[in-house]
Amino acid sequence: MPTHRAPKLTCTQHGAEANALVTYWRERNELEVREKQWFMAALTLGCALEAMLYAYFIIWSGHDVNDPAKDAQISVKLNLNDLLETAKRIDLLTPVKFKDEFGDHAVHDVVHEIRSLRNNIHAGVALGRSFDPTAFRRDNYLRIAGIFDAVVSNFERAL
Repeated sequence: MPTHRAPKLTCTQHGAEANALVTYWRERNELEVREKQWFMAALTLGCALEAMLYAYFIIWSGHDVNDPAKDAQISVKLNLNDLLETAKRIDLLTPVKFKDEFGDHAVHDVVHEIRSLRNNIHAGVALGRSFDPTAFRRDNYLRIAGIFDAVVSNFERAL
């Protein structure tokens, strides 16, 4: 089972904080995979994805005049869907494709699977979808992990 890497973000206070947060979720992912807790392992990838997107947009898109160190207060109003849609608009998720049995897919077309899965942490969402985390299997996890790895490859090209 591959270890899922993540780009290392540098240069700012928030970069160090984001690295620590992404590292935390990667370590949790490794633990959950070892324990064969496939839903929880996939959930950690969703959390790492959100941390990576926050870091990318906040650290690298801070205001050059008013916030040259890009260390201003981080907004808590952004959600994973907003971050993914912005990444799609700027082609952050375009170059590397996700491959499955149906062919090659642009990452921005499949990355919402991670968001949708992660939303099952909310009881109302899970109940509304009749989602059973015990039915989430290794093959389901491997699909999410493959999408995550394609996202990371796109990030590495962009940095």
